[in-house]
Amino acid sequence: MALVSLDRAKDHLRVLHSDDDVQIELYRAAAEAIVVEYLDRQVVGEGEVPIDDGILVSPAIIAAILLVLSDLYEFRESDPKDVGDAVLPRAVRALLAPYRVWRTVDDDVD
Repeated sequence: MALVSLDRAKDHLRVLHSDDDVQIELYRAAAEAIVVEYLDRQVVGEGEVPIDDGILVSPAIIAAILLVLSDLYEFRESDPKDVGDAVLPRAVRALLAPYRVWRTVDDDVD
């Protein structure tokens, strides 16, 4: 189940037509994957039950997904000046910091 609906994504992007729906769905799914990967935990939508260290989607997580989505939608071409590791924008990291699982090397050892 999507954490952000297509309608909410289009509203955030201020897109009134359906011409870009397939592209927006692709970017929405990618934005959700980026955010969940960054959090390093399961995120579930309303009405779902998180397991283990999973969490219920919050307004901050939704806002972060929408910010990543808008970045993907608006900047479809990569900037040739971008080099090095990809870093999420500061606003996105600030929204997600309280929910992120911070693991240590010892956490990975079983």
